[in-house]
Amino acid sequence: MTSILFILYSAGVWLGDVYIYFGRLFSHKLDLLYRGRQKTWAALKDFASNHTNICWIHCASLGEFEQGRPLMEKLHLHHPEISILLSFYSPSGYEIMKHYDKASVVIYIPSDLPSNNKKILSIIKPRIVVFVKYEFWWNLISELIKNNINVYLISGVFRKNDYFFMSVFRPFLNLLSGYKKIFVQDIKSSEILDHHHLHNHQVVGDTRIDRVIQRSKETGIPTNLNDYCRDRTVILYGSIWESDIPLIRELIHNKTSYIHIIAPHDINSGNVNNIRQMLEKPGDLFSDDQWKSNIIIIDNIGMLSGLYKLSRYAYVGGGFQHGIHNILEPAVYGIPVFFGPRHQKFNEALALKNQKLAFTVSKAAELLDMIDFLENNKIAYDEIRQGLNAFFQSNKGATDRIANDIGHLLN
Repeated sequence: MTSILFILYSAGVWLGDVYIYFGRLFSHKLDLLYRGRQKTWAALKDFASNHTNICWIHCASLGEFEQGRPLMEKLHLHHPEISILLSFYSPSGYEIMKHYDKASVVIYIPSDLPSNNKKILSIIKPRIVVFVKYEFWWNLISELIKNNINVYLISGVFRKNDYFFMSVFRPFLNLLSGYKKIFVQDIKSSEILDHHHLHNHQVVGDTRIDRVIQRSKETGIPTNLNDYCRDRTVILYGSIWESDIPLIRELIHNKTSYIHIIAPHDINSGNVNNIRQMLEKPGDLFSDDQWKSNIIIIDNIGMLSGLYKLSRYAYVGGGFQHGIHNILEPAVYGIPVFFGPRHQKFNEALALKNQKLAFTVSKAAELLDMIDFLENNKIAYDEIRQGLNAFFQSNKGATDRIANDIGHLLN
């Protein structure tokens, strides 16, 4: 049964490679992935010729990178003798972070074929390999364990309906027992692993808490935007999809004295133009630098987290799509955060919502009512600010707990 499952899994990986090969002709992202993988082997060989004490950290995309980043920076600071190999699956992570200065090399991870994994380990011999959150590359994990390489998972979240808990996927689940340690975010994940007789785990919390606290101290606001918004109430709409626009549009039409800053999830010109048309008020692009309206659309990458510092309220997009984006980035500034109904898979959203420190809305009227209530109730607004500060203070420290554990192995 085990061999059949891995054969079928490998066949699926191979079909994925075929899809990427032909799909690259029609998709820019697939083309980036295909061409990036072509460069991986040369990059690995060059890296291996100059580095031996290797810590390999793999992230699917940019979101997972932000969870792994605090650990990388901690290891880089306290263990300068190690060389960090950082790999990505998605172009949205690699293309933005390919020059990340705490990593000795940044690559696209090859597809999870047994032949690729054997080739990787013939080139490099990592001391440890760290997967971030949901990354389960079963053939690679199997090969790492066979080679007695220490494997970790950080920021793990497990749910009862995860596919590898089904009996047919038992061989995959068995691989988790070969991890050196699985660091999970919450008690529920720990209980699920215990139920399946997996005890090599520890509840440490979410490393993103440490990351957003750190970034809140480092990021600034562009002077021109700060001046433009001075003495005005600002609402920032972060990581917005077209499905968020009907709600946003009504709020913009209602709150005409406010400054509305919109940061689309996708900043390509076609998507930005679609959003401007849907708003029925085109507003100004941030890049224009000559703003006249009360609507500013951010058309660059990297500014969003710092801009929340400017805001009195934040709405985070994706809740009418596949799931919400990062609500911790605005919440760390102590401002009320709103998001759509699709948030059930996000522990931080459930935690903040249960404590009445963040709020879900399904239509514009609900958002308007909440903002009007908070504008007329300073005590309630201040209670949210104080509650958010307490939340971050009580949940920080996951990075130190992980780094201390891994550090003992590196010493």
